[in-house]
Amino acid sequence: MSEFDLELLADSHDRKGFRCGSESLDLYLRETAKGHLTKGVSITRVMVERIDREPKPILGYFTLTSTLAKAANWPSAAKELPTMPLPIVLLGRLAVAENWQGRGIARLLLATAREIAASSMRGIGGVGLVVDPTDEALVAFYAKYGFIRVDEQSLRMFLPFQSLC
Repeated sequence: MSEFDLELLADSHDRKGFRCGSESLDLYLRETAKGHLTKGVSITRVMVERIDREPKPILGYFTLTSTLAKAANWPSAAKELPTMPLPIVLLGRLAVAENWQGRGIARLLLATAREIAASSMRGIGGVGLVVDPTDEALVAFYAKYGFIRVDEQSLRMFLPFQSLC
């Protein structure tokens, strides 16, 4: 990632100029992400080119947060997990700017999110990383990177902690 930097979302980033093709992902970045970061709801990291101008155009972003889920029966979950809700890391959003799509940015963002999630779980515990794709095309994208649907009726996908390391 030598030509890119991954940064916590800040006022120096051009949130208003970001367009990924999904209005809900664009709106989240423009109107909600900074507040969630400030309040500790979730962390948003943005990928930017290593340039010396502000505001910095955002090439892509992802959000991570911790949550609880009943994962005892999920495919690939560790055997004999308690049936109570367990800690997981949620990849809440991942988006790439339209003019950067198809250039591997999503793969870089996902790899970094996985690394951060694994580090977090090594420090405080957790059974894996989950994502809630909005459609079958995104299910296929995440499946390429080892995520497994938690059940046939849901789009939710799971990557067990052991697969993150």
